Amino acid sequence: MNKVIKMMVIFFAMILCTANVSFSAQKDVLLKTTSTWDNTSYKKLKIKKPEVTVLKIIINVNEELPMHKHDLVNIAYVKKGTLTVITDDNKEITLHEGEVLPELVGKYHYGKNTGKEPVELVVFYIGEIGTPLSVNK
Repeated sequence: MNKVIKMMVIFFAMILCTANVSFSAQKDVLLKTTSTWDNTSYKKLKIKKPEVTVLKIIINVNEELPMHKHDLVNIAYVKKGTLTVITDDNKEITLHEGEVLPELVGKYHYGKNTGKEPVELVVFYIGEIGTPLSVNK
């Protein structure tokens, strides 16, 4: 009986290996970076107890977020709309649907909806457990 089971396993393995299997999954690299959008390099991350948070943020038409900073690494994906991010020294970047923003770390900035529809963001944060996601000025 043992030989029969082994033969069946080998037989099915051969069928699986020779089958013409195709996958329709695709992957596109949306962002691969070592710096924030203003070209500030990320410092060595020392995270003893990492915590990952993912937020969906909606910014209504003509809405402006308060001036704030992040003390952890975060990446924003613009799912819908047009977002302009402005630093406290007036550097700015505008992003559109499908674009990705490596957010500033430790620098004050704010975002505002500069489009004609709500901005929908998906923001990924990684930092030490208990670190606030943002700190208002």
